[in-house]
Amino acid sequence: MSTGPTRKRPTHRGGRPTLTREGIGRAALELVARDGGAELTMRSLAAHLGVSPRALYNYAADRRAVLELAALAWQSDWRIPPLDPARPADGVRELCAAMRAWYRLHPRAVTIAVDENLTAAVHPRTLRNNEAILTFLVAIGLDPATANRIFRELVLRVAAFVRLNDAWHDAPPAGLDPPTWDAAPAAWLPADPPADLPTTTRVAAAAPVDSVDEQFAFTIDLLVQNIETLLRPAR
Repeated sequence: MSTGPTRKRPTHRGGRPTLTREGIGRAALELVARDGGAELTMRSLAAHLGVSPRALYNYAADRRAVLELAALAWQSDWRIPPLDPARPADGVRELCAAMRAWYRLHPRAVTIAVDENLTAAVHPRTLRNNEAILTFLVAIGLDPATANRIFRELVLRVAAFVRLNDAWHDAPPAGLDPPTWDAAPAAWLPADPPADLPTTTRVAAAAPVDSVDEQFAFTIDLLVQNIETLLRPAR
């Protein structure tokens, strides 16, 4: 039995790209990241890959099948850190940081999954990771129903933060100035604020301009505080 290195499948054959189901899924993710989900078609994906649309149909029956391959490719990259129930606050923060890093790879993926009604967890890695997260939340003292609610809240907060904050900083659309958004509410006010906005004016003068990382840390701190409140014994 050979123990030598496994030969990698060539990326091109006869001058044309060699297609694989995983490669198609990852190419679809790239196309969605660049142009948005509405622009993903069999024809546009074939052009992106440098092949004919007919070649794609040997691997995916239609656009939805391509989206399912994209979901599999995306979920295969999902990694979570070790979660120690003896360190609940640190565990939540580390989990959210890992989740944020994963979502930032493809910030539109969650939106596409919802818009296209894709199965939420189709890759074995996702199922095992979800099992580990739920086990951690139960182990720190949450009942199963509350653990599920907290898990969903973590996903909601982190995914929304990435889509509405990180995505703009990582790849600002034309005409968008992220530092201006970060400077709110000061950026909302004219040089001479009107008298009927006294609280906004006061907050603008006192509020620090947080970096996007500082904003994220504050968001997760609020979640941690809420979890710690749930873990306190009833009086």
